[in-house]
Amino acid sequence: MAVQFRPRTVPTDEELEYLNAHNAPLRFERTLDGELLVMPPTGYETGLQNVELVGQLREWNRRHGHGQVIESSTGVSIGLNGAPDAGWLSGERHRSIPKEARAKFLPIAPEVIFELISPRDTVPAVTKRAGEWVSAGVQIAVILNPSARTAVVRDRAGVSDPVRKTLTLPKAVLPGADEELVLDLEAIFDAG
Repeated sequence: MAVQFRPRTVPTDEELEYLNAHNAPLRFERTLDGELLVMPPTGYETGLQNVELVGQLREWNRRHGHGQVIESSTGVSIGLNGAPDAGWLSGERHRSIPKEARAKFLPIAPEVIFELISPRDTVPAVTKRAGEWVSAGVQIAVILNPSARTAVVRDRAGVSDPVRKTLTLPKAVLPGADEELVLDLEAIFDAG
C-alpha cells in the first residue's frame, strides 16, 4: 500500500533522487500539488505484467515508433515527479533533451504513459494519478486494470470507455510513428 502525505516543504528533484537512492526498495514520488507518495515495490505478478507491457511497446517502437520507450524505473519530472509503469516519447522529444540532462529525471512529458493497477493500488488513486500526468503535459495516460481485464485511455477530454483484448492508439497521437500502436491486453494480463 502506498503512503501519501504533505511534507512541510515540497521535495526537490535532487531530494527525491537522494530519498530513492538511500531507501531502496521504496520509491518516492511527488504529486502536482506537492504531496509525497511512498510506494513499496510491486509484487511478482505485476512485475511480470509490466515486463510484457514494456516488451510489446519496445517491439512496436523498433518497427514503427521511432521514439523511446521508458519503463518503471525511469523518473519523470514535469511538475510532478514520478515513474509511470511504462511510457513512450517521440524521437523529436527525445532528441530535444540535451545529452547532459539524460542522466537525471526525464525533463519533458512523454506523449503516452501507462499505469498498471497492482493489487496494492486502488482504481480511484490510479485514475487520479493518470489525470495528473495529463495535467502535467502527457497527451495520453493509459490505465491497465488486470483484475477487470480492461484498459481505459485518459486524455484532456476525459476517460474512454473500457476496452478488452486489444488497445489501439492511432498513429495521429504518436508523432513520427509509421503505424498505430496495438497492445495485446490479454497477453499482458495473462503474463502474471
